Amino acid sequence: MKKFTEFLQKKMVPGANKFAQIPFVVILRNTVMVVIPLMILGAICTFMTNIPFPAIAEIVEPTAPFFQALASVTSGVAGLATAMAMGYFGAQKYKLDVIFGVITASVSFLAATLSGDMGIGVENFGASGMFTALIVGYISIYILYLCKKYRIEIRMPEGVPPMVAGSFSVIISLGLALALILALRIGLNIDINQAILGLFEPLVTSLNTLPGILLYSLIASIIYICGINPAILASFLIPIFAMSSEANAVAVAAGQAPEQFVTWGMYTIITMGGTGVTLGLVILCMFSKSKTMKTLGRISILPSLFNINEPVVYGFPIMFNPIMLIPFILVPMINISSTWLLMEMNVIGRAFVDIPWTTPPIFNGFLMTGGNIATAIWTGVLVLISLVCYYPFFKIAEAQELAREQKSNEN
Repeated sequence: MKKFTEFLQKKMVPGANKFAQIPFVVILRNTVMVVIPLMILGAICTFMTNIPFPAIAEIVEPTAPFFQALASVTSGVAGLATAMAMGYFGAQKYKLDVIFGVITASVSFLAATLSGDMGIGVENFGASGMFTALIVGYISIYILYLCKKYRIEIRMPEGVPPMVAGSFSVIISLGLALALILALRIGLNIDINQAILGLFEPLVTSLNTLPGILLYSLIASIIYICGINPAILASFLIPIFAMSSEANAVAVAAGQAPEQFVTWGMYTIITMGGTGVTLGLVILCMFSKSKTMKTLGRISILPSLFNINEPVVYGFPIMFNPIMLIPFILVPMINISSTWLLMEMNVIGRAFVDIPWTTPPIFNGFLMTGGNIATAIWTGVLVLISLVCYYPFFKIAEAQELAREQKSNEN
């Protein structure tokens, strides 16, 4: 185990740190984070128009047009908003004019999603257009960057106001970006959005399987053990979560049962307490015989209830800790497998409402499934599973900490 830990420190950490600093990865992470509130608000609106309790549904029925409209202008434009955010953060990263960055990425996205009659393809403005927004948005911004770097621009004489000069300077780069996209969309008659979705289809399909989500969980746990926040991985997968949630929401709105397993809501309940499902460990720390661990537990419990586990990951520490490596990897896998099984057996409900990732246990299961009591209860059981699985490893670490405290007191 010690050799494995040393291998992670020497080989994996430097590479992962370099990967996390790649401009596209940084831009991607920032982009998807700012779009999440739109998707969550839209999902809540979908829930409000599909409340499973007849008495409550009848009371709120007159508000249905309001919530439908709100869903249309929030999650319904997640793709377009992604393009705008990509333009903003891309321009910021490459030190370009932010306004022109947003405009370039947005119009490039519109060009890429033109309908068959070459009209604005509003049907792709939602989650189904997020992948296109990310890829096309980044390409258009990079063209802007290259044109600025090699001074491929219209230069105005001195004395011209900066805003005017800036407007002319991006004409060539904007034209090149649009020309490239329209050459594919109109010249070659390629449906860019469908082509991009086709490229990602194997990833979407594999992630929506039990082996796929287990593999993701394994990778996320390992890189977090190395001290690298797995949010960099989630950035790539949020569009997939969004499309699955949207598909489930559409099914529920049509009176059908949701079919997709891997949604944002489902991911939230299998990582309660944060990556590694550390809420059970924090509860154990609160009742530890070790003063250090008890203090850590009391400090960490409130953040852990809202799925923030940096205090315990770095304070226990779990990071580079060979004792805690095993439960940190296995507990999420146990949670995923058991949750998958119960959803397949229709014992608990599948998520169709995107909820904030900070939603505490019990509430998250209830809200993400539109009020399914069995799922709410199951989230509480998952916390108990976490506690039981961490217990033997916690006792080993506690014994070591007690020995250190005793030695310190003797000195």
